[in-house]
Amino acid sequence: MPAMPGGSEYDSLASRSSDKPDPPHRAMVQWYRPGLWLSTGVQVLISTILGQRFDYRLMERAAGVRVPGAARRPTERGGDQIVDVAAFDYTGHAGNGPFYFDYLADTGDGWNPTYAIASLVSQDEIQIGDQRLPRGAFLLMGGDEVYPDGSKTNYRERLVAPFSEAWGTQPVPPGLSLFAIPGNHDWYDGLISFSRQFRPGRHVGGWTTAQTRSYFAIRLPYQWWLWAVDIQLEADIDIGQRDYFEKIAADLKRGDRVIMASAEPDWLYRDIKDPAVESNLGYLESQIVRPRGADVYVWLAGDLHHYRRHARLDDSRYQRIVCGGGGAYLSPTHQSVLGPAGNVARRTVEVGSIRYEQQCAFPQASTSWRLSLLNFFFLFRNWPAGLLMGLFYTSATWLHPENPINLEQFLSDPARLLWGLLVAGAATFFSYSSGRDGRSFRLIGGLAHAAAHISLALYIAHLSYHLCKGFDDKLYFLLAQVGLNYLGGAICGPILLGIYLLIAANVFGAHTDEAFSALRIEDYKAFLRLRISADGMLEIFPIGVPRVPRDGEARGEYLLIEGPVRVRPRVAGPAA
Repeated sequence: MPAMPGGSEYDSLASRSSDKPDPPHRAMVQWYRPGLWLSTGVQVLISTILGQRFDYRLMERAAGVRVPGAARRPTERGGDQIVDVAAFDYTGHAGNGPFYFDYLADTGDGWNPTYAIASLVSQDEIQIGDQRLPRGAFLLMGGDEVYPDGSKTNYRERLVAPFSEAWGTQPVPPGLSLFAIPGNHDWYDGLISFSRQFRPGRHVGGWTTAQTRSYFAIRLPYQWWLWAVDIQLEADIDIGQRDYFEKIAADLKRGDRVIMASAEPDWLYRDIKDPAVESNLGYLESQIVRPRGADVYVWLAGDLHHYRRHARLDDSRYQRIVCGGGGAYLSPTHQSVLGPAGNVARRTVEVGSIRYEQQCAFPQASTSWRLSLLNFFFLFRNWPAGLLMGLFYTSATWLHPENPINLEQFLSDPARLLWGLLVAGAATFFSYSSGRDGRSFRLIGGLAHAAAHISLALYIAHLSYHLCKGFDDKLYFLLAQVGLNYLGGAICGPILLGIYLLIAANVFGAHTDEAFSALRIEDYKAFLRLRISADGMLEIFPIGVPRVPRDGEARGEYLLIEGPVRVRPRVAGPAA
């Protein structure tokens, strides 16, 4: 579906106080930097192990921190040592016209895209055609608030700084709140920095944080609710969180409407209604919300860094929306030639026996495919990867530098064969760690990738031997051959990796995230402005920024990607 023009511009450079030093303008994270490979891999390993044995959310539950201004009711045990189970309450707005709030996810990567979205969402209002959409009463950040990991420094420099500078010196309206749920990158340190950053009373731009834990419910006007769920690292909802929402559900009434927000789009990753999955999100909907006569009409998620909407085929009131365009690198929206049924970019989604069909994507699939071709230039965008790959290629020469390396010698020499097995193991591990896409491709693709690198390394070693064998001095011969091997590996290795990612993503639907994280595309960012009218109708305005202003560019353009998407809920409770 083509984007709809909004015909509007916004200032991308807000004024700031001259007595404060400029915050560092961080570039997009270079995911193929060898040092980041190591540090991120260690963090993922540690967080996965600790996440299975220790849950920081249990400490949040035991902290017993009360939230000023939140609606309250007595807990089962009473006293101040039990976490308040009430929702944040905005029902007092009823009778004062439409209610607005904003949603964005996957921000805090490079300065330019994060600042562009922050500048747009900070404005008093946005002009869409003949409509003026005022800034929301609160801003919900839907996961992965910072990259590459949730350290204190990264939150300060990659999230708080661009949002604060984008807000500038404009006055701060009272009661403008910020809520956030963590994604996997926020969980890498066990949620410590996230809990520190979003504890009550902190400021991000003009917004003030109010939550005491990583999950919460917000009671909206006109019978709407927003449930924000923390799924940790493995789509897990802890017992305390489940108890919290069960208590919240006591206030649900027949005909109430729920918006469910989580950090990942489970409808694209797994079938939450499949009993084998044992999805806690499916449990919340089927066992807690629906038995009260309420219904989940809209699911919101990030994790995929683009905008896509799937609507239920037999009832368009039910929407599932991915909007992870808050500032991170772009994710693809196009399908692969083979295996689209297993790819997260698929157009048709089955949730139990219910079918959802993709209605819109931003950017369009044709644009996404065209951008994927930039992997041909992987070397120029990710040259630090060559520093490490050059060592792998050089090691082939280091084994036996005096002989041309050919296939026969390779197979007959235990040292060379061991080197080849290590390369095969590394390539296969890379293939298996590529996420949810292209699972059937992993073993074959990993081995083919390894074979290509081994063959290329043998050829470069063979070529370097013949180029350098004219040296009479053995030391000069060795240094020249090793140097040529390293240079050849540092140049050819990344080129081969880029071609592999291009083929894997576009043909087999694998490595889609790796292929686009290598490109670090700043453009095609988006956020949602949601409006609830007095008659209960929900309107979702997806606001897109096709091209993010770079440093020194004073203005940016935004548009309405589609819609608005209108959800007219039932007057009574949900159907069976």
